[in-house]
Amino acid sequence: MVEKKESKNSEAYGIIGLTLGILSIVYLASNGIILSIIGFVFSVVQQKRNPTKFGKTGMILNVIGFVLGIVFIIVALVYLKPLFENQFPNFPIQ
Repeated sequence: MVEKKESKNSEAYGIIGLTLGILSIVYLASNGIILSIIGFVFSVVQQKRNPTKFGKTGMILNVIGFVLGIVFIIVALVYLKPLFENQFPNFPIQ
């Protein structure tokens, strides 16, 4: 019984990293980048302590979430620039 308890605890960081990786993809616009960084740290800690599939999958999902978040921000800024220029004549501040 003790071994089962230790195996569940040894996968905890990987499960947290995996969950944050999924959430980072779901919440691209609001907190996706922050969630992906935190999730990546948890996944790396998991992989250093006890490599599991949860940790590896979490790392992959967090990198995908981070990249998609950056791409989303860049695309939003490019498409919103004309709107800002029309609304705010001095955009960007010169």
